[in-house]
Formats: sequence, structure tokens, C-alpha cells
Amino acid sequence: MAELNHIHFEIIDRNRHRRHEQMKKQDKERFDNLKRIGCIACSKKGLFSEPIIHHIRKHTGLGLRPPHDQTIPLCPQHHNMSNESVHLNKTKFEELFGTELQLLDEANQKIKQLEKESIFYDKGNE
Repeated sequence: MAELNHIHFEIIDRNRHRRHEQMKKQDKERFDNLKRIGCIACSKKGLFSEPIIHHIRKHTGLGLRPPHDQTIPLCPQHHNMSNESVHLNKTKFEELFGTELQLLDEANQKIKQLEKESIFYDKGNE
């Protein structure tokens, strides 16, 4: 497997930043929460990894991106860089971590928990 160096990540970050500017406020908030959660697959192993956002492709054509609310956080290894990644070996990925829709439900529950904690802890800071 080819090694990634800092230039690759700079390009990824630059492109991610451009898309992030054009998103709606609720989508930005979702992506920020997904980044706080970390890779949902790594969390099943008790680890935290910096995630990228994976759009779940169900009933969308190649040229169409699914809606931003159909997203889960995955690290590069679980997204598309290892033999147990969702893009390279979906069967093994699902055996190890569950289906994308199951992970979406799990991510949504974690976001709700983050929002509850935010309301509770930020209330005194007003």
C-alpha cells in the first residue's frame, strides 16, 4: 500500500475546507459533531481516530452525492485504505463493524448524546 505523506493530507484538507464553506449550517454542525465522535469503527475497538466523513450511498447514481445527513465518521483506514475498509472490502467491514445503516443509527445516537451534554454543560456559560 502506498504511504501517504503530508502533501496528500494538505490536498484533502484544502478540498474539504472548500466544501465545508458551501454547506448549510445544520450540515456543518453535523460534520463537526461527527469529527468529535471520531471513527465509529475504531470506537468499537476502544480507540479514537480522526475521521473523514463517509456518505452512505444507497439508491444514488455515481454522479450524485447522498444527503449530508446520511454520513458516518470513518478514519482513512476504515474508509478506503485497508482490507477492512468500507470501499475496498465492504463484506469484511460489515462483518467486523455492522452495516452502514447500523453505524448511521449509532452515530446519530452519539450526536444526540453530544447535543444533550452541550445543552446541559453550556447552560451555565450564558
